[in-house]
Amino acid sequence: MKKISLLLLCILIISCNEPERLKYKSIPLDNSLLWQISGNGLAAPSYLFGTDHLIGGNFLDTLPYVMDKFRQCKAVATEADLESEPDEYKSHIVLTNDSLSHLFTAVEFTEISKALVPYGKWQYKTLNRLKPAYLYDYLYTAISARTASKTNHHLDKYFREAGRVMGYKIIGLESVAFHDSLLFDAPMANQKTNLLYLVRHMDQTRKLRGENFKLYYQQDLNGLEKHESLKNGYTDKFLYKYIASRNSNWLRELPAIMKEQPTFIAVGAAHLLWNCGLINQLRLKGYTVTPIKN
Repeated sequence: MKKISLLLLCILIISCNEPERLKYKSIPLDNSLLWQISGNGLAAPSYLFGTDHLIGGNFLDTLPYVMDKFRQCKAVATEADLESEPDEYKSHIVLTNDSLSHLFTAVEFTEISKALVPYGKWQYKTLNRLKPAYLYDYLYTAISARTASKTNHHLDKYFREAGRVMGYKIIGLESVAFHDSLLFDAPMANQKTNLLYLVRHMDQTRKLRGENFKLYYQQDLNGLEKHESLKNGYTDKFLYKYIASRNSNWLRELPAIMKEQPTFIAVGAAHLLWNCGLINQLRLKGYTVTPIKN
């Protein structure tokens, strides 16, 4: 759970010092997390669902129609099939030829250490070898509103496991190695800035996450798009690198996947938003994409 929350949740303070590469705009969307994809030669519809990586599968008890549509599919596609290589991320979270105490000043290192104390026991030797991005992800997850747990798997994993039980084809839209590199191999300057910001703004971050949590439960995609927890970080550069470019990669694969079998596509809700979002981009490819509300 910890390692996948960063893709959506670390965007509070990512900076942009390079020229903007993508102009984007809002696309008004119905209040729905579940969308049907049909037409354009598909023999049967596929479905697109926007997940929250910290909300557990029991959320679907309030939306029984989601699993009704899930049962009409033959495959599940998520951002990555993380269970296929559960230890892959370990190669990305450790600093090589450096240390946390060297990256930060003594005062900053003390701030980070104190912020982590309520959320686990950290030996100096272990803490000193971890990348700032991993510690950001750990701390963000620890302080954020969430329902996912070891027994209530986050929605992405819930759908993958349900698909495995039902004998579905499990598809990762990107490799585990690439997925983990996005999480933990960002430029070190950004990693340092992000971690320090979080350590110094935990109350604000906790509040924003709680507001984001409520918008998600209301299936308010327009509210999520405009919410400060996304708006502050989604510079054009960030959108291009982490949202638009990944969506573009997935859209090269999805037509063939959906043509082969009806597929339940479950990805972070941010990937549904804006003109670069999967909803708009699938429509531009000729598919009919309609919200399902019951």
